[in-house]
Amino acid sequence: MWLAGRDTGHLPRRLLGRDLFQWTWPLMTRATVDTTLGRRLRARARRQGDALIGIPERALREAGVVRVGRVEAAQGGLPVAGAGAGRAGGPGDVLRPAAVVWCTGFRPDFGWIDLPVLDAWGLPRHRRGVAADVHGLYFVGLRFQHRMTSALLGGVGADAAFVAQQVAERAAARAGAAPGPPAGARARVIAA
Repeated sequence: MWLAGRDTGHLPRRLLGRDLFQWTWPLMTRATVDTTLGRRLRARARRQGDALIGIPERALREAGVVRVGRVEAAQGGLPVAGAGAGRAGGPGDVLRPAAVVWCTGFRPDFGWIDLPVLDAWGLPRHRRGVAADVHGLYFVGLRFQHRMTSALLGGVGADAAFVAQQVAERAAARAGAAPGPPAGARARVIAA
């Protein structure tokens, strides 16, 4: 059995008897794009991807899984391994699996936005979800939008509240009214 793709690192799911997120959540919520730590973590994530949590490479090897480089071609309908480490299935080797499970991973695609808002990475230029170059365009749920937790269920609420406030202020300014939520509206932010 082969696993194609680069190793992005591993973190244990539990550390000293506690779930990893119990230890890291306070740090993750404070690591914003305005802090040195946050900028370093965002740059690292862009360079090498997120570490896998819970299953170490050793466990994969013990189960008979061999990591090979990403599949870069097909030959005779079979996958061809690219550059990567492994006992078998080296660069250019044709793999002969009984079945293929093709997992493409997660990569945002904003190419459908026909506005000048994307940077060299193909990501929106924004400040905390407010588009830098197009007034009235907002984003929520972006990876590392403002903090390390921005794309996680427990962290998106703070960014959504900020964007909602920006939208309300813009609408109030256009209407000539004082900024704030509409009469009778309630805002609720869920935070972990």
